[in-house]
Amino acid sequence: MLIQLKNKEFKAQINLPGSKSLSNRALMIRAYANIEKMIINQLSDADDTQMLIKNLKQIKECESSEIPSIINCGNAGTVFRFLVTFLASTPGTWMLTGSNRMKTRPVADLVDSLRLMGAKIHYAENEGFPPLKINGKTLEGGKTQVSMEKSSQFASSLVLAAPVWKNGLELHLSGNLSSMPYLEMSLQLMIHYGAKVIVNDRIVHVLPVRYGSAPLSIESDWSSAAFWYELVALSDGGELLLKGLSLQSLQGDKNMTSMFSDLGVESFQEPDGLLIFKTGKIASALKFDLQHYPDMLPSLAATCAGLGLNARFEGLENLKYKESDRTAALQQQLLKIGCRFEKRSEGVFELYSKPLVSSQNSHIFQTYSDHRMAMAFAPLAMVLGEVTIENPDVVEKSYPGYWHELKVSGAVNFINEDT
Repeated sequence: MLIQLKNKEFKAQINLPGSKSLSNRALMIRAYANIEKMIINQLSDADDTQMLIKNLKQIKECESSEIPSIINCGNAGTVFRFLVTFLASTPGTWMLTGSNRMKTRPVADLVDSLRLMGAKIHYAENEGFPPLKINGKTLEGGKTQVSMEKSSQFASSLVLAAPVWKNGLELHLSGNLSSMPYLEMSLQLMIHYGAKVIVNDRIVHVLPVRYGSAPLSIESDWSSAAFWYELVALSDGGELLLKGLSLQSLQGDKNMTSMFSDLGVESFQEPDGLLIFKTGKIASALKFDLQHYPDMLPSLAATCAGLGLNARFEGLENLKYKESDRTAALQQQLLKIGCRFEKRSEGVFELYSKPLVSSQNSHIFQTYSDHRMAMAFAPLAMVLGEVTIENPDVVEKSYPGYWHELKVSGAVNFINEDT
């Protein structure tokens, strides 16, 4: 997909998708509650959420069957991890699998935790990795532990199931508590549906109090907002209203407001969304701790590169387990525009940039089948004049309407594309 700069100054209203993080958690709660008429409004239209809906329907149809059922999660890490616990708790014989990339993403920490509570899970190929053969049965919960080093989704997967377990759950969190806001989001949503949760430092207690029905409208997605902040940061005078976005959100990524404030973009809450606009006031020294916000890296790194700024990024230990190895991908792609993204120590990287100038030649960016890479590189057309994004359809994973909304912004044109 060829993208060309159209206007460095623009003003528009942007539609965001519903949060897939909240959508997927709400769907799991509905499945555990077994309340079909539990209404969830404004569910995300992201591929990941649609895959979870499809898989939950298949599981319900095949429950208690003696014939093994294959559940395929593609490259949807959240879907896979949430379904590990769900299938371990659901009578039946299951083969849980995914894409080739999924088969390289470790899952042993979650499997070990479930085995401590009596789950019957076996590795079908390589030890510690998908696919998994699961002999589902009624689990009673109890006491277990899980490492947060590689993913907070392991802990979320366990706590979401706990209200329906006879003994509830006493979960001990070990390791570096990465992406903690995502676990907190899970717990807050559980409480919304009637769960009783007590958090004491690194121990999470979930009492055996079943979910009840409650109305829910899914919030607009903060993670998707990052790429609009980037677009405004790289403009000469951009202003966007991100419709439906609220600073009073369950989503931890709302803290991007302070990060992008350091990059010259301010935020103001309006009744119908969040207004973001360019100020151009850049902080003197840029350092971003992304331990709890790892999905912010692609947009922040691309923004700094586009502005010709050096920056330090910390807390990136688990990014190699994402849809792509994002630190390696950024190293390779940013080098194409003369920027060095160098590892200083485990989880710590330095970006060394140089001023970028518009060129008549299109810079071609690979996306590594990673939605966030595609959306991070596209706004660089604002400073490079023209970019080509390979495999642009990867945005369907989280933000199917991204290319349409980018055109609506008035900032860029799409050449020879039906967008």
